[in-house]
Amino acid sequence: MSGNVPRHVAIIPDGNRRWAKEHRVTAFKGHEKGIGAFERVAWHANKRGVEHLSLWGMSIDNFTKRSVEEVAWLQRIFRTEFKKLAKSKDIHERQTRISVFGRWQELFSVSAKKAISEAMNVTKDYDKNYLNFFLAYNGTDEMLQAIQYIVDGGSKKVTADVIKKHLYTRDLPAVDLVIRTAGEPHLSAGFMMWDVANAQLYFTDKYWPDFDEEEFDKALGEYGERERRKGR
Repeated sequence: MSGNVPRHVAIIPDGNRRWAKEHRVTAFKGHEKGIGAFERVAWHANKRGVEHLSLWGMSIDNFTKRSVEEVAWLQRIFRTEFKKLAKSKDIHERQTRISVFGRWQELFSVSAKKAISEAMNVTKDYDKNYLNFFLAYNGTDEMLQAIQYIVDGGSKKVTADVIKKHLYTRDLPAVDLVIRTAGEPHLSAGFMMWDVANAQLYFTDKYWPDFDEEEFDKALGEYGERERRKGR
């Protein structure tokens, strides 16, 4: 495998509900198994030298179009997992900063918001590794908000720097590699559209609950073998 490890990997972890259907269990069980995949991959990515790992945990459409029961259950998962992250020995030993982007602050339950905020607060001074979550997030929504802020601010000249400064991800580096699971070879709702402009893409047929360290290494291997021209 090449030693060319991407600095920033973003994952669209799709397929929890399809995995559950194939295994004849509830969608809730599929999401639960997806949490296990996240835990495996997050720690493995860190071991492989990935500095920034970004995961899209819930889109705005997921929040508004799925059943009230499923959305409430997902928020309970988020509450539990962020509480665990805030107390995680690995998180603190590796000095990993946790950041969460999207409309979660206006849409999530009080208890979920409290757990997320606590995890962010206790890791805010860390700068060795970065774990970024996108919750109640769409890339198109992020871009529209950024443009509105620029217009409201009266900017007379729009540059790449001006746009980046108004994004949720203003402090994140560009994405080097995007991984999407469940055999869907596309990007949904403009996921991190500004930051993935020059990213390499890796698609796998595996559902997210089945995604493991071996598949992650395959993605890194392909990334390392590709020549990144960036227009040259």
